[in-house]
Amino acid sequence: MQLNSDPGYKSFFWKRFFPLFIPILIIGVISEPYISQNPFRSLEDYGEFIFFLLFYTLVLFGWAAFIISMTWRVKQSRK
Repeated sequence: MQLNSDPGYKSFFWKRFFPLFIPILIIGVISEPYISQNPFRSLEDYGEFIFFLLFYTLVLFGWAAFIISMTWRVKQSRK
């Protein structure tokens, strides 16, 4: 069962990914005090900021992709 290679899946995925990912990322970054309240007093603060921002982006990218993939599978199983 190759659900992920279907052209309909790619269209379904990319049409829904960014409208789901961007709000999740914004809420995740705003709610994390280590990112939003970083004083940037030393060079290490900039590195920590970039690390946490990239980490959050990667993790939330994965969650958004997972949610959309599960939505596609539920949609396909109902057909």
